[in-house]
Amino acid sequence: MSNINNYGVDMNKKTLTELSFSAVKELNDEVAATCSGGRVSIFRGANFQGGGITFSNSDANLANNNFNDATSSIVITGNERWRFYKNANFSGPSITLGPGRYRRVANSVNDSISSLKRIS
Repeated sequence: MSNINNYGVDMNKKTLTELSFSAVKELNDEVAATCSGGRVSIFRGANFQGGGITFSNSDANLANNNFNDATSSIVITGNERWRFYKNANFSGPSITLGPGRYRRVANSVNDSISSLKRIS
């Protein structure tokens, strides 16, 4: 056995593979991204005007937040990318954007975003 016990670790004669690490948990991509502090804010008007809403998780239907087909500018913080879909439930044409400030979204998606998804 190694000298791991010289460092105050009591393994009770167990190998490392037998130990349980209950404080360590595998996170899915979306939970990990949320923990990293990444967010997206969408705004009704260009230049971040007209009222907005901020998300830290995906939203399959922006109509539930009274924001369907209303996005004209976007702010993305953190290191994640977000995909914006024309239709609810992450379907239809989409555009993917990384961190940054987008004063006016492309004409092809202006006022036509219905769902958004955080992607790695």
